[in-house]
Amino acid sequence: MNASVVVAAGERHKIVGLICTGHYYSHFSNLVLPPLFPLLKAETGVDYVALGALVAAPAVASGASQVPIGFLVDRFGGRPVLLAGIVVMGVSFALVGVATEFWQLLILMTLVGLGNGVFHPADYAILTQRIDDGHLGRAVSLHGFSGYIGWATAPVVMLALSEFIGWRMAVSTIGIAGLAIVVALMLFGARLNAPATRIRSDESAEPKFSPRQGLELMMSLPMVMLLAFFLLTAITTGGMASFLVVASIEIYGVGEALANSVLTGYLVAMAAGVLAGGVVADKVGRHNFVASYAVLGFAAMIVLFAIGALPFAIAAIATAFGGFMFGVATPSRDLLVREIAPPGTIGVAFGFTSTGLGIGGAIGPVASGWFMDAGAPGWAFVMLAGMSVLAVPAIMLTRARALSA
Repeated sequence: MNASVVVAAGERHKIVGLICTGHYYSHFSNLVLPPLFPLLKAETGVDYVALGALVAAPAVASGASQVPIGFLVDRFGGRPVLLAGIVVMGVSFALVGVATEFWQLLILMTLVGLGNGVFHPADYAILTQRIDDGHLGRAVSLHGFSGYIGWATAPVVMLALSEFIGWRMAVSTIGIAGLAIVVALMLFGARLNAPATRIRSDESAEPKFSPRQGLELMMSLPMVMLLAFFLLTAITTGGMASFLVVASIEIYGVGEALANSVLTGYLVAMAAGVLAGGVVADKVGRHNFVASYAVLGFAAMIVLFAIGALPFAIAAIATAFGGFMFGVATPSRDLLVREIAPPGTIGVAFGFTSTGLGIGGAIGPVASGWFMDAGAPGWAFVMLAGMSVLAVPAIMLTRARALSA
């Protein structure tokens, strides 16, 4: 079990609030550009595969940076790493507004992904160190909820901003908002620093950081299986988030505004699911079973949407229910990572597994974009559902056991 310190309720709420604000921004950043794809396609003249690369590039950068960032977090603490990452994201988004070439957008979005790589290792390290075990499950659930709300609100916010100030200024505004979050974390974030002494059930101090222990953890079967689960489900969620709007238009013939409402409903339901999943995770010990059943339900709903035979309203409801089911899986998934990681390696553990989010998030949009360009949006979503089904055996092979006693 990882170390934590018991803090007063008011202090705990402030810690969780600060972390959730950053995590909201992290997820919001993933969907800054996809709602604007029709505008970008018209202005740049590139195809959907190229637009998918604007989502894939930051996902690759985020995935590649996760493990090194995890080691930095375990060595230096979560707060300074978190601040540096948000600065990189904010500046990069601000510069998107003045980019004149597609390759410039690609580089800037890659830098956004590099900055975005800090959140999971840093956030979970801070929560584990600062929130006691009796409240950690709910803290993790709120952390996930804030991220999904970031996804859910991004399409609405970006469409509204682009309508009033243009897509370039809209994206730059998101960059300025990120820098404002940095200022808030600098002014009020001292409470995010790890305390000098932490209370553990089995010993009085946190073990010293050990790179060797981190490497051994990454090579263990449970962590490899969790990496596979993160990767395969991220292929699905990355493709869904990037092309659900376009697929709704092409499969069901609805307008852009109604299609965006499907994406918003899916993401809002996902956020609600993660809150419900936190309760389930606290009450059910077999987290791999919870995650498996929820992901299978998610995949089934994607297929219902993909076949295009249902009335649009029913398909939209099915998609939202699928989002809810994936949300339910998320806290159980995260608690499995925490249970497996020995003390002092939580940053590496979440950095390693979150690498799967980056890789999968890169594959999903590009693979889906290929199907979209081929005129087969339904098959794109069948493929995405299949990736989630493949994730189930991976997490069923995961065993939440301590790797160091």
